[in-house]
Amino acid sequence: MSLLAMTVRPFLPALAVAAALMTGAVAQADPQDDQFLALLARDGIPGGPPDQLIALAHERCNDDSLPRSAIFTLHFGAQPSPFSSAMLQLAAKLEGQGVPGPQVRPFLLDAISVYCPDAHS
Repeated sequence: MSLLAMTVRPFLPALAVAAALMTGAVAQADPQDDQFLALLARDGIPGGPPDQLIALAHERCNDDSLPRSAIFTLHFGAQPSPFSSAMLQLAAKLEGQGVPGPQVRPFLLDAISVYCPDAHS
């Protein structure tokens, strides 16, 4: 038996378990993600890689806690609310991922329905 085989052999069971755990984690899909991607497909919404679209959907839900009232400053008048600003930035990101402008709202509604159904639309 070679030196390499003698060195590796004691670790084979641990390596096999590690490999099984790693492939299990990769192969396991999140049912919410599957539901969200199915809604996008149903609505004919194109876009970039699924993981990036899912991340943007979560970003929409995270932004729900931002203040929605406009900010008034004496010198510049009304400024968009933090929530409105976040939605404008998110729309730009979605368009950068290939989601056309008219489909941004349906994307956001799909995100809300799956990931944060208690959020305001």
